[in-house]
Amino acid sequence: MRDPTGDWVLDLARWWSGWITRFAGVRIIVDNRANLDANQPYVFMANHASTIDIWALFLAIPRRVRMIAKKQLARIPLFGWVMWAGRFIFIDRQNAAAARRSIEEAGRRIRGGVSVLIFPEGTRTRDGQLGPFKKGGFHLAMDAGVPIVPVALRGTRALMPRGSLRVMSGEVFVTIGVPIPTSGLTIDDRPALIERVRDAIAAMAAEPGAPIPR
Repeated sequence: MRDPTGDWVLDLARWWSGWITRFAGVRIIVDNRANLDANQPYVFMANHASTIDIWALFLAIPRRVRMIAKKQLARIPLFGWVMWAGRFIFIDRQNAAAARRSIEEAGRRIRGGVSVLIFPEGTRTRDGQLGPFKKGGFHLAMDAGVPIVPVALRGTRALMPRGSLRVMSGEVFVTIGVPIPTSGLTIDDRPALIERVRDAIAAMAAEPGAPIPR
């Protein structure tokens, strides 16, 4: 049956993520501090170190989320088709006008109730350190007037480093932070918002020990 919402793809992605992590011996431990409103869309922002991040986030975030991804990923056979079918949002970073249109469309969909997932670093870390954040996702959240939920992942890089095709067994910790409001903010507030979200992710990512599952 055709599903124009693409929700079936997200449900399949969650099932697949659970299957592949269990098969690989990866245990996902979630500390959810967000107390999310079921009727409120959000922009989730997470650090990015490994392919495992995507599987872990599909399992940890307690709602369906569309990823915002670079347009080149849509050209990958099967993978790109699945992303299109799931109504993921593609950004053409090489075309400023097209990128703006994509951001505007994403804003309309978020205001319509769709939550999205963004890796604000734009790519996986090469050295394990949190990289600088790109502005686009923050512009999107502010334009839509929805809260940003900071999310920190720990342990994924050790289990599957960038460039590796092998997944090692072990534990991955996902901490979902308290939502940060954006309603009423202006372009002048964006630098402070970026710093606040980045500081929240960095602090959660640096917490010692394993979070307590809730």
